[in-house]
Amino acid sequence: MRRPGTAVVAAVVVTLLLAGSGVATAAWRSSNAGKATGKAGSLGAPTVTIGAITCTTSGLTTTATANVSWTSVTGASQYYVESGRLLNLAQGEKKTVNGTSTTFTTTTLLIDMYVRVTARAGNWSGTPSATVNKAVLCP
Repeated sequence: MRRPGTAVVAAVVVTLLLAGSGVATAAWRSSNAGKATGKAGSLGAPTVTIGAITCTTSGLTTTATANVSWTSVTGASQYYVESGRLLNLAQGEKKTVNGTSTTFTTTTLLIDMYVRVTARAGNWSGTPSATVNKAVLCP
């Protein structure tokens, strides 16, 4: 009775484990020496635009609403959007959006609003967009 070789058994076990875990793999053999690199994939950076800012007043409170949109990124399923009054967005509002636009509101007027968007696909995050800004001026 013939027993399968250890290499064959190991290959079958590895194949079964990978098939059940949803992991994508690639492998190849080469008899040549040298260096190589590989890249699993990447997400690009969207281009962000802060559109018109509308102002509404209720009593003594004026609220500014800014429409923000960005270009879609191939492969992205969501976008992480940051907006704030400071260039570094440290104290800003953060939200996840499924489309390519959203709105932000503020009652702090006479400021610059800063916005940055990062594309996401599952657990992957792309390169953040350039941070764009627009003055929030309400009469």
